[in-house]
Amino acid sequence: MGPPPPPTPGPPPMPGAPKGGYLPQSHFAPVPTLSMPFIRPKKKLKALHWEKVDAPQVTVWAAHTPTQSSKEEKYMELSRKGVLDEVEKLFMAKEIKKLGGGNAKKEDKKQIISNDLRKTFHIALAKFSQKPTEEVIRMIIHCDREVLDNETVMHFLQKDDMCVISDNAAKLLAPYSKDWTGSDALKTETEQDPSELTREDQIYLHTAFELRHYWKSRVRALQLTRTFEPEYDETSGHLKEIVKVSESLRDSVALMNVLGLILDIGNYMNDSNKQATGFKLSSLSRLGMVKDDKNESTFADLVERIVRNQYPEWDHFTDDIGGVIAVQKLNVEQLKLDAKRYIDNIKNVQASLDSGNLSDPKKFHPQDRVSQVVHRSMKDARRKAEQMQLYLDEMTRTYDDIMTFYGEDSTDENARRDFFAKLASFVIEWKKSKEKNITMEETRRRNEASLARKRAANTSALSQATAGPTGTDGTMSPSSTGAMDSLLEKLRAAAPQARDQRDRRRRARLKDRHEVRVASGQQMPDMAELAKNDSPNEDADKGLLSPQSTASGDASSDRVGDMATISEGEDIADRAASMLQGLRGDSEVADSSRPISKDGSLRVRRRRESADEERKARRNRRRTAASNTSGDRDSTMSPAPEQEAKIIPEEPSDTPNKSNTYLAAPPRTVISPPSPEGTASKPVEIDDD
Repeated sequence: MGPPPPPTPGPPPMPGAPKGGYLPQSHFAPVPTLSMPFIRPKKKLKALHWEKVDAPQVTVWAAHTPTQSSKEEKYMELSRKGVLDEVEKLFMAKEIKKLGGGNAKKEDKKQIISNDLRKTFHIALAKFSQKPTEEVIRMIIHCDREVLDNETVMHFLQKDDMCVISDNAAKLLAPYSKDWTGSDALKTETEQDPSELTREDQIYLHTAFELRHYWKSRVRALQLTRTFEPEYDETSGHLKEIVKVSESLRDSVALMNVLGLILDIGNYMNDSNKQATGFKLSSLSRLGMVKDDKNESTFADLVERIVRNQYPEWDHFTDDIGGVIAVQKLNVEQLKLDAKRYIDNIKNVQASLDSGNLSDPKKFHPQDRVSQVVHRSMKDARRKAEQMQLYLDEMTRTYDDIMTFYGEDSTDENARRDFFAKLASFVIEWKKSKEKNITMEETRRRNEASLARKRAANTSALSQATAGPTGTDGTMSPSSTGAMDSLLEKLRAAAPQARDQRDRRRRARLKDRHEVRVASGQQMPDMAELAKNDSPNEDADKGLLSPQSTASGDASSDRVGDMATISEGEDIADRAASMLQGLRGDSEVADSSRPISKDGSLRVRRRRESADEERKARRNRRRTAASNTSGDRDSTMSPAPEQEAKIIPEEPSDTPNKSNTYLAAPPRTVISPPSPEGTASKPVEIDDD
């Protein structure tokens, strides 16, 4: 058979119709089915992920869909050029090894409970993980002591996951379980073997699931046998403590007096529109906010100081109500709920034993001992529940009464919760104020004692320094009369300064030498004018003074300066002695009957010494005046000024061996002629008397 005839050409296109040709036309036969290339890599390579084109016939990929023979030729060419070997070397995939895959055995047990419950089983029963499954089930059913005393196990057995069975779990566990409520439960065989289940599923099946009709009551009763005694001791102890503290607040007379004192002082401080007949306990916290003018003390400190010093019989109220500090942490409302829950729990267990799920032992597991274990403890539990009810009633009544007694609203939840806390805060702040006040008082007392000791020591030192001859004959000394301080002040004011005396002597010496200190920037004085002003009538060409007269004049002038200094010091001593004598004069007048000593009193001696000193001073002044007069008259016979010997008293120098001061007897002035009173051969002598 030859090839088929060519197809009949179609009709010509309609005029104006669009022409195709913008898509490439396929010149190949239909694409054959894709197959794997005959050359494959020796090892697995990394995969190249791409998005495939669904219809490559009309796309650019139509030229890359050769026949099978041409594809094989293409791969052979790539293999000869080493391209495939390079790709296999570069992009080889890493082999993933399964650790422990050879030794691990596939879990052939069936799991029904959830993974979370299974993990909880592992944690709660970790202590029994080495025991067989049957042994653990037996311990739970037999109420073994090791199980009952383990709080973790008992808490796990009471969880909702153990007490509430889901419908799905009940449906899946039903073929493996027995119904212990029936009469022939021991002889009945399960539909499926429970050993097919996991360890946790078997424990759950034989305990919580098969005993689900009384499991919750059973676990609650067993838990009660272990907790009713410690819970009773804790709850009843708190109830009794609250009752005791409430009674102490009611019986504390000192506390009432302190609160009354606070009210009285507060009304005294407040204006007329803020007067109160009572205040709530919340006002006690504001006592520490009112500070004094120096911001050092508070109103609470003041009240504590007043009570401790003025009303010491009230200060012990902190010991009377000290229990509020401990009970402030207790929540009275929560304590009431705990007591009621304890009582209700015992009543519910007793009801279950009497007419509830635990009343018919025939419906229990044949080996379950819950009835025997619970009945042994219920007698004590019922008695403790009755006692707990009495404590609860007494606590409620006492607490409500004490709140009403102190002006608080017993129906207000916040007031009930913070009642003890307010009083506890007041007691704590009171103790802090007491400690603060005592510390301040001790500090003040030590400071005052120290000042008193210093004052006594100063007084003793002054009395010893100023004690005179009259200090031993019973007369009152100036230090004891308080006049010593004023005397010392007068002496300090009257005494000349040593520096001033030295400055005056230095200026006198410089003036005698015609040397005057000139400050920086001032004009130097003319020495000729200074000499002319000092001695206008002197003539340098006329006679010279004798050395004796010159020395005598200089010595007399030095003695006058020294006597002036001595006279000034003696004047100060005389004034001091006069003041001392004036202070002692009153005592001498008051004691005039006392006989005078043989040497005379101090006043007589000082008067005699003063008279002698005045007589010597007058003689020195006359002698100085006479020597100056004779010097002026005999100036024509005296030597030139530059040859005149001057003896200037000097201050103490650093060289101890050198001294220019004449300390001879009173000088004898010799006047050389011409003189109206004598001649040069017969000088006139001036008697010192």
